Amino acid sequence: MRFHNYSIKHYWPQVLIALVIFGGLIYASVAKPVWHGSIAWLESIAGVGTLFFAIFLWFNSIRREWEDKLPKRITVQYQWQGRNVMVCYDALLVSESDARTWALQIGQQMSGCQRLKFEPFFNLQIQGIQKGKAGGKFFKSYSFTYYLTELPVPDGTSSGIQAEFKRRLENGCIERYPHYHADGAITMTDGYIPSTGQKMAMGTLNG
Repeated sequence: MRFHNYSIKHYWPQVLIALVIFGGLIYASVAKPVWHGSIAWLESIAGVGTLFFAIFLWFNSIRREWEDKLPKRITVQYQWQGRNVMVCYDALLVSESDARTWALQIGQQMSGCQRLKFEPFFNLQIQGIQKGKAGGKFFKSYSFTYYLTELPVPDGTSSGIQAEFKRRLENGCIERYPHYHADGAITMTDGYIPSTGQKMAMGTLNG
């Protein structure tokens, strides 16, 4: 990616604000000739524009720092043949660098299979800042997608249990989602959505 394309893609708010500030000041000086009767009118525009732009960058820096310090949560999806077969919603995440390893461990826990088979690529996206239902606390949300090449089955179980688990994945999606309570407690709930789309509860685990 070229430098200017990268700058526009990742820093378009700063570029836009700079253009608005300096363009607005120049337009105002042209529309009101009396404002630049002095030979130093361009210097004044540059000084005022720089001040406003510096304030904007300062607030932007504070916001980035605030976002970086927010708790992180990740929704992990395991897709097979173009659809989700397992999903874990809003699991706690320590850092972005741990996302791939943590997503793999979650899949192993949900399936009971220690060797998930998946494509040599994945998808990690930042979903932005969201507000939790319990306590109204903000958190930074991510989503991670593994693309399975084979349905997992629990290790160390009978062939009948493995066949039933595989059948459930073939005909629906296993879900896991936490409930974050105001007192800091977390309740994990497992569910299952068959191909009919009707959610079925599987059980509750306190964590």
